[in-house]
Amino acid sequence: MNLLVNNAGVGGGTLLGDLQAVRAALDVNFWGTLSMARAFAPVLAANGGGSIVNMASSASWFVFPGSSAYAVSKAAVWSMSRALRQELAGQGTLVASVHLGAADTDMMKGDDVPKMDPAAVARITLDGVEADAVEVVVDEFTEMVKASLSEDPREFDKQFHRLLNP
Repeated sequence: MNLLVNNAGVGGGTLLGDLQAVRAALDVNFWGTLSMARAFAPVLAANGGGSIVNMASSASWFVFPGSSAYAVSKAAVWSMSRALRQELAGQGTLVASVHLGAADTDMMKGDDVPKMDPAAVARITLDGVEADAVEVVVDEFTEMVKASLSEDPREFDKQFHRLLNP
């Protein structure tokens, strides 16, 4: 085995909402991802290093209305990916985080937003791993979100809300 893909994701609502839902989002999205990385890091080391791919989200960098618990958990996945990259560098393991807006999955069922084909997300992700990328930004929306990090976040929030409410 030389590739671990951590593709865990549940919502969780808002931080001021149901605390059990917030904990569930962190349990699955962060703790589940970390548990898998810890379990498979020795296997990857024994097989020459390999790669760990953590499916993060554009929500790592931007809070969508009503999904702050998810955003916090995916921001933790992004930060964890950066930390694991340092901790596993000595064994030759690449750790990459993947960021996208929305894919056509069961989690997004019923959401009226543009969604990517999951097969396209997988292709872009594997291309990124092949290119030794540590962050794979899958779509144009997520590129805009990442670029906004160096700006006043309120400006991007205004732009996003104008898109939602034309």
